[in-house]
Amino acid sequence: MKKFLCLFSALTLLLTSCSSDDSNNSENSVLPKTISYTYSEFPADNELATLVYNGNKLVSASYSATDKEVYTYTGDLITKVEDFAAEGNISSKNEFTYENGKLKVDLLTEIGTVTYISKNVYTYNSDGTIAFVTYSVDPATKVEKKSSEGVLTYLNGNLIKKTEIYTGGSYTKTYEYDTKNNPFKNILGYNLLIDFDAVSINNEIKSTTVYNNGVDITTNVFNSVYEYNEKGYPVKRTQSDSSDNDEITNYTY
Repeated sequence: MKKFLCLFSALTLLLTSCSSDDSNNSENSVLPKTISYTYSEFPADNELATLVYNGNKLVSASYSATDKEVYTYTGDLITKVEDFAAEGNISSKNEFTYENGKLKVDLLTEIGTVTYISKNVYTYNSDGTIAFVTYSVDPATKVEKKSSEGVLTYLNGNLIKKTEIYTGGSYTKTYEYDTKNNPFKNILGYNLLIDFDAVSINNEIKSTTVYNNGVDITTNVFNSVYEYNEKGYPVKRTQSDSSDNDEITNYTY
């Protein structure tokens, strides 16, 4: 604290504290209201998402293609995300189970002409990394079969490395970030959804994925450039791959 603040009375300090609290509340209220996606290579896939909240809890995300994601909370934890197709039927759902305030199991059910179920189980290591094992689950018998395993490495709230080994190969994905605010950082419970898209404190500016199938090694690189508002939240993201195909994302708050 700067020395001149000591010259003010206790009342001044109280007012300063209240001002700081108001600033924090204002900061925490920054939430994305709409997100538009534009694809240079696949313009037919362009869409607009409209997000609805109850306080800082995400209630739903409706897309221009008429599908909709609905979020269910238990307390302050997101325990289910359902994806409804245009005709109103559930096309997929994620069910989340927590242990000691951390995500333990992510159960994904994809519903179509054939039902597909996968299950991620997470283990928190003493070095700060998170190990995961992925299982395929038989919809009828519920028998689980291990399909892959890997490790997630985080730094300052950002996923910086993911490695995964599966039958026939493996891959390693590394991430680089800016120092600005991720648009989803104030959504309650969102930061606990491990390995979900956009779950980070800052914004990804580069990702590099190296695939190894035992014979060939291939590398994919994506770069992102952002435009920000006065609070340091992105209003536009332009992501390009090695083929210069652009994906543009615009945010309103």
